Amino acid sequence: MVIEDCKKINDSLSIKFVNGQVTRFSLFWLRDHSTDGQSLNKITLQRDVETFALPASPGIKDFQVIENGHKLLVKWLSEDVISEYDAKFLYAIAFDELKEPVYQLWNTDLQDDISDFNFSQVTSSGDKFLPVIDAIEKHGIVTFSDMPTDMGATKKLLEQVGYIRETVFGGLWNFSNNEAHSDSAYTNVGIGLHTDGTYAIDPPGLQLLHCLAFDGQGGFNQFSDGFKVAQTIKDENPRAFDILTQIKVPAHYMEDGIQLRAKHEVISEDEAGHFQQICFNNFDRSPFMLSENDQQEFYNAYGLFQKLINDPAYQITFQLKPGRAVWFDNWRVLHARSGFTGFRHLAGGYTNREDYLSKKFTLRGESPWNE
Repeated sequence: MVIEDCKKINDSLSIKFVNGQVTRFSLFWLRDHSTDGQSLNKITLQRDVETFALPASPGIKDFQVIENGHKLLVKWLSEDVISEYDAKFLYAIAFDELKEPVYQLWNTDLQDDISDFNFSQVTSSGDKFLPVIDAIEKHGIVTFSDMPTDMGATKKLLEQVGYIRETVFGGLWNFSNNEAHSDSAYTNVGIGLHTDGTYAIDPPGLQLLHCLAFDGQGGFNQFSDGFKVAQTIKDENPRAFDILTQIKVPAHYMEDGIQLRAKHEVISEDEAGHFQQICFNNFDRSPFMLSENDQQEFYNAYGLFQKLINDPAYQITFQLKPGRAVWFDNWRVLHARSGFTGFRHLAGGYTNREDYLSKKFTLRGESPWNE
């Protein structure tokens, strides 16, 4: 993106971009966001300027568009400061809400198109992991093949993103149908579609499941794109969508000495109206009551979400076998498991949402000052 024209209008600069978009930046905002050496620490990217010691309307000596529209230069009146602003940065700040979401919605059509990665290749160096990040951002789910069937491989894969999140189940965990915790994951019964950690104030970001051993029948994993379901409801039943984005649903987890509680909307959007988080687990839902009218509307909307995620048209299904793993976005993708016979041993863990985002920004070379 480049700047086509710039004009001073009162206490602001009006910038017209080459695509015709026009916006204003106040002189105070521009001075506060100067990237010169006196105003911004170039190493930490922490602000050094004393924001509220600045004049309410800083004067300027001169301003001009330079480098064929790629930068704006401003010379300030009362300070020996010259500021340069990248056109791309200014455009992103002003019009970020116009960006299309990076994610792509899916239903059963993803069944034969899930991104699969060779474990050894993507863990050989940091930059080799970027395609995994890209695929998770796109579809919210990836698989890995040719994994060693030991927890050392599980740990190595999780640490490609960041540190392993500690929960009541531990950090790096392994489970089989041994009923070690008060959770149906530790049995051989089927588990319906849900997101994990609805009882946590900050639900886990990514979840990894790595099959170490399986000697039996069944145990198929199902996944559903919560964003696709949310978009369907938004398009076809706006009132139900409003209910699911407004009512906070309480949830809990309990075992000896532990009682976790939290409340979340089923569907959350960001400021631009893009889907941000799905939080749905009917099994862990706590008792709560609304007014008579609201209660019925809630059950209708919540039931509609449950109905759609359980529609095979919105699902993909596969069986994890030894040496295979699946990694998915717990803020987007709902997961389930059919019942099974025999012995099934899985390892896995969670990574925080913020650590996944940190890895994404780092591998792409992004920062808040160059977007």
